[in-house]
Amino acid sequence: MVKNNSQSKLYNAVIVILGAMLMGMLWRVRGTHGWGSSWGLLNAGIIFVLFLTVALGERKKMNISWTALTALSFMLTTPAWGTLLNQITGVLNCNDRLVSISPWSGVFMMLCLGFGLASLFGIMLGRSYSDKQWKFHHILILLGVFYAVNYITKATVSHLVIQLVQPEAISAFADDLKAVGLGDDVYKTYMQHFDNDAWAKKFTMDVLGRQSSAGRNYFQEIMTISSAFSAVAALITTRFVIKDKVAALTGTVTCGAFAVAITLADLFFWYEGKGYAVPDTYAAWSLWEFFTGFIAGGIITAFVVLLKKKENIPEITFDKLPEKVKTVFTFLLGYIGMMGVTIVRPVLERFDKTDLQLVFTAISVVVALSIVAVTAKKCGCALQKTTYEKFCTVALPCFVIFTYIAYMFIGNAEYQNFRSIGMIHNICVTVSVVCVMIWSFMQIKKMNSK
Repeated sequence: MVKNNSQSKLYNAVIVILGAMLMGMLWRVRGTHGWGSSWGLLNAGIIFVLFLTVALGERKKMNISWTALTALSFMLTTPAWGTLLNQITGVLNCNDRLVSISPWSGVFMMLCLGFGLASLFGIMLGRSYSDKQWKFHHILILLGVFYAVNYITKATVSHLVIQLVQPEAISAFADDLKAVGLGDDVYKTYMQHFDNDAWAKKFTMDVLGRQSSAGRNYFQEIMTISSAFSAVAALITTRFVIKDKVAALTGTVTCGAFAVAITLADLFFWYEGKGYAVPDTYAAWSLWEFFTGFIAGGIITAFVVLLKKKENIPEITFDKLPEKVKTVFTFLLGYIGMMGVTIVRPVLERFDKTDLQLVFTAISVVVALSIVAVTAKKCGCALQKTTYEKFCTVALPCFVIFTYIAYMFIGNAEYQNFRSIGMIHNICVTVSVVCVMIWSFMQIKKMNSK
């Protein structure tokens, strides 16, 4: 049963606030000098699902392997956004020049960016709270539709949308192509380098010979719009083909939450871009990241808290697998994929391009394997010696405190955020961690008293 039906309104309000703070912290940690875009989403997805399980109770359809799969689905929708954030000021910043655009086109791009950001994650999260039993072919259908629409729209309609909403982006890229004798056919150039963001970056640095990001921007806008189309297709497929109303609705709310959050938080760039005075502790990018997660996390948590409970049915997706195979599958996904990678990846990232990377990564691997071995021995390779809720109750504060320590202290000087603890975004992260940790220890005490 989901706890929210018997808990007080005060408890639910606390859970919503904590969900917002937790996702805000996770989204900031994912960002600049953080875990990296897609790997950061894996970390955010894992810890957020752990939190919801502790806060709202265990579901038979959510276990350690499905937590890993749900978090992995977050990685599949990672967009690129570097050139989009200042567009709400009415300017397309191409590095070597500024191009005037409608600020509303910038708002449109941010809404598309957010809507396509977490569609599969939202659907998979909703799956755990529904009474629809998914089969393996449902996952294949969902992924097939998502990627088919994504690639089709990248080759077709997304270009037309940019032409309609922000033609200046096309003109800016065309000017750069003409400057190096490649003509001015933007669509033809894109199709010659289809979905190749690396080429767009290389074009800027190696071909054009000057710091213009017009080409990179065009490729990113195609990705952004196509991701939004893919999200719509995935939601429709979930509702009418897989026929899971709860998963489709949760996915829709998740998409909407990130669309609203990432656009509203972008006002930090608008405020700075309009020339308003800001304190030294103000960092538009980092504040945008924290409050994107804070707003989205709050909306998603509130929805799940208020979601009408469905029958708590078991998961059958992998039932046809032999028991030993399922155990290995669970161990690899849950322990190695969820626990091991979440410990090793931050260390690998934060010592990137340093002489110490190999040493500290090796240490983190040893630590991760030791933790996995101890946990597997105590809880079982498929958590058969405990309940998933008990596992989550202990794992949540461990993941949170490790994430905070790694973010604040681990890495070379450039990555050690404790050196700038007075920055507003670092204060927000620290307060969030303290609040979540206090609540988590209260849940552990409550669990031990039963």
